[in-house]
Amino acid sequence: MPGYPVTVEAQYEKIPRPVTFAAPEHGTLALKANGNELTSGAKLAPGTVVTITAVPAAGYQMASGYPKARVTDSNIYEVEVKPVEGSANTYTFTMPDGFQIAGITVEVQYVKIPYAISFTAPEHGKLDLAADAIPLASGDKFIPGTQVTVAVEPDPDYRMVSDSPKVYRTDVPATTVEVTPLSGSYNIYTFTVPDYAVTVEVRYEKIPHPVYIVTNPEQGTLALSVTGTPLTSGAELISGTEVTVAVAPATGYQMVFGSLKVSGSKDGSEAKTVLLQKKADGTTYFLMPSYDEVQVEVEFEEIPKAKSSEARLSSLSYQVGTEAEIPIPGFLASTIEYAVTLPSTTSPSATLTLSGQLADTKAKLLVNGSSVTVQPTGSFTATVPNGSTATLVVTAEDGQTKRTYEVEFEVAPQPVCYVTIEQSAGGTISVSYEKEGKEMVVKSGDAVPQNIELNLAYTALPNYDFKEYSVDGSSLTAETVNIGTSSSKTITATFEPESTVTPEEIATIGTPAVPKEKEGQGETNIPEDDKPIVIIPDAVSLPSDTELSSLRLVKEDIEDPEKKAEIEEKSEAAAQDAGIAPDAPKIVMEVTLVKVTTKISSDNETTTTAVTPVQPSDIVTVRIPYPEGVNKTQHDIVIIHLRSDGEVDVYSEAKGNLILKENYMEISVASFSPFVVSYTPKSGPVDPGYPDNPDTPDTPDTPTSNASVEGGMAVWTSANALHIRADRPAEAWVVGLSGASRARFAVVPGETRYALPAGVYLVRIADQTYKVRIRN
Repeated sequence: MPGYPVTVEAQYEKIPRPVTFAAPEHGTLALKANGNELTSGAKLAPGTVVTITAVPAAGYQMASGYPKARVTDSNIYEVEVKPVEGSANTYTFTMPDGFQIAGITVEVQYVKIPYAISFTAPEHGKLDLAADAIPLASGDKFIPGTQVTVAVEPDPDYRMVSDSPKVYRTDVPATTVEVTPLSGSYNIYTFTVPDYAVTVEVRYEKIPHPVYIVTNPEQGTLALSVTGTPLTSGAELISGTEVTVAVAPATGYQMVFGSLKVSGSKDGSEAKTVLLQKKADGTTYFLMPSYDEVQVEVEFEEIPKAKSSEARLSSLSYQVGTEAEIPIPGFLASTIEYAVTLPSTTSPSATLTLSGQLADTKAKLLVNGSSVTVQPTGSFTATVPNGSTATLVVTAEDGQTKRTYEVEFEVAPQPVCYVTIEQSAGGTISVSYEKEGKEMVVKSGDAVPQNIELNLAYTALPNYDFKEYSVDGSSLTAETVNIGTSSSKTITATFEPESTVTPEEIATIGTPAVPKEKEGQGETNIPEDDKPIVIIPDAVSLPSDTELSSLRLVKEDIEDPEKKAEIEEKSEAAAQDAGIAPDAPKIVMEVTLVKVTTKISSDNETTTTAVTPVQPSDIVTVRIPYPEGVNKTQHDIVIIHLRSDGEVDVYSEAKGNLILKENYMEISVASFSPFVVSYTPKSGPVDPGYPDNPDTPDTPDTPTSNASVEGGMAVWTSANALHIRADRPAEAWVVGLSGASRARFAVVPGETRYALPAGVYLVRIADQTYKVRIRN
């Protein structure tokens, strides 16, 4: 201690504390104190003012809550940092005083600058944005790189104007942002937020749909237009568009009433009609609907006009095979019948063709009952059988007027051969040949074409055997003979008796011929059992002193199957023509008239008997017993005579040539050949109002057999049908020639058609009777 007083002084200063900081990302950080740049760790006394300069990099900004000055060893205690007014990016804080701290740590953090996304709700649809599945509102901000989802949904019948939503820079609309469709979705898109504000925009428009025009352009036009601009079929329009419709029929046509239609459908549903409207000026239009497609259609028809009654031909020609076409000689439209002679060299199989021109192209044509195709020019071609009659029926356009032309074709006669057939004792021979697939029967004295083959057949009488044929005196055992170019042929046959015919055997040959009953004698000649008899006039064949002859009638059942089948086939056709039901029972028999002659030798020691087929020299009467179980009161009976000359005679009560007695049926004939007896049970009681002998007008029995009457009634036939046209109600009664009722039906005003099988019928209507023939 010194010898003087001393003063002891102590001076204290505040303890400096370190300031630490680190360089941040995306910007800079600098600290100053007392005008000096600080480095991290520099110590400052409490109360020292520290200046912070924090500058973010481009595209970045200071994160919220920064810069921050906190107590180094605490995340809780912070020192207030204040921005320096008027100086960007500059802040200050004061080193704390009054409590012990480890130091101050200065922190700064930079983040990307967020940008606003703007959008407005579009018309006719929706627009929704989301980020991380969180819906956005217009103006929400997002940092660059954020993926935004855009969902679009147009209203029904609308679509986006562009292929995808549009995203563009808000302040520079020309700068656009790429929009990508989301895979697997039809209406979701994505884009990434750029480093500027963007606007999202979507616009919707109506979906256009096609309009198709359906019409026949040859008959008229159907035109569509919009505001005067024509539309083609398939043009696309949006719903609500006003479409003008113009219809213009071609000359001679008119629009079918109610045929102009507009229709459409949606999603495959049933088509619906679109309303057609009219303006005050008469313009027709419709408003385009929102259908998948719309169809506009119209139909045209010819303007009705009076139908033509022209039913004439203007030309007619014929052609044989491939030869040149030849006009029908002397053809005139007013002449309806023609005869054409074909060369004798014309082959039966040659094709005969008719061709010509209808005076009216709208008329129709039938040739031999078959419809013929008429070309638009009115020309036609038809094939007809060679050597037949061609019947051409022209029906005018009015359907009523008809004209019938007939052309009869004949082949000029060929060189012929005259055939003489000599029948000999003991049997008969028959001669025939085939022509166009048909068997032609040859009678003695007939002329047949040369260079054909004749078929020979024989029938031996009981107790006789066939020996041989003879042609012009030469023996022939074959059953055919070719006549070559000969002008005549004589054909006969030889039959040999099995043994001498005794008088007892003569009595067994057929039934005897009896003379005609005298007046007042009554019925004395009645057939017995099932054997017919023949009644002959007194003038038929009387015996002489040395030649004792008698006529007998031989009835035999036909046992040869082929011959029986042939006769049955012919009888079927004849029965059908006679109006006999196809299933009616038929008895086929061969009836032959023979002359039994007994010759006495000059010394009266021996006699020889011969049996020779003959034909009567006069008309004779044949009485045939009824078939078993058949009588005149319960059955309709018809007898068909298949004559050797190929003709067919039909005998019935209706025709007046069949007499039905109590025990037999009686007919008159001039020749003998197969007979067919057909019978059917009577269909019922006969109408008492129907006359016993129908009044049959003088109607020619021609192949066409069309009967008609003036005064509102007409009767005609077609294939398997009867036609009656009447001007008042009536009843028709149809009977066969046998008298059996075939049909009874009501006739109404107009035309009545009734189906009937082929045959000849009597038609009773309106107190008149008509005879008609119906063919297949």
